[in-house]
Amino acid sequence: MEITVDDLKKIRFFDDYTDKQLEIITSISCIKEIAVKEVLFEQYDKLNEIAVLLEGTLSLGISLAKEKRIHLGTIEEGQLFSWSAIFTPYIATAWVMAVTPAKLIAIDALRLREEIDKDCNFGFKTMSKIAATLSQRLSDTRFQLMNQLML
Repeated sequence: MEITVDDLKKIRFFDDYTDKQLEIITSISCIKEIAVKEVLFEQYDKLNEIAVLLEGTLSLGISLAKEKRIHLGTIEEGQLFSWSAIFTPYIATAWVMAVTPAKLIAIDALRLREEIDKDCNFGFKTMSKIAATLSQRLSDTRFQLMNQLML
C-alpha cells in the first residue's frame, strides 16, 4: 500500500514540511501492517527504518538480565519511533511490540540520511522533530524508571 503527500499532511509529525519534502518522504516510505503481540524489533537489533505510527498502539520497553522486560511507555498514533536507525551504530535502544493491530509508515533510514545530507532545511526540520521525540521519550523513561524503583 502506497502513501501519498495528502496522507502525510494529516499526520502532526509531518507538519512544516513542504509538498516537495513530503514527496521525498513518500518516495522512500511504505505502509506496514502489524499484528497484535508482533515484536517489531528487539533491543540491540540493527535498524534500517524509522517509523511513524498511523493506527493502533505499540508498547516500548527495555530488556534486563534474565529475560525481564520493562514497559517504558506507549507509542501512539502520529508518534515517531525507531529513531536509532538515523544515528550510528543504527542499533535499537529498546524493543517495540504491538498492543493492538497497528499500521505504520516505515521510512528507509539510509535514503532518509542521504536526503538529510542533500538539503539543510529538510535535515534541520527532520533532526528537530527527532530531537523533540528523544526529549519526550527521555522524560517518559525517567518517569517510568522512577516508578519501577518505587515498587
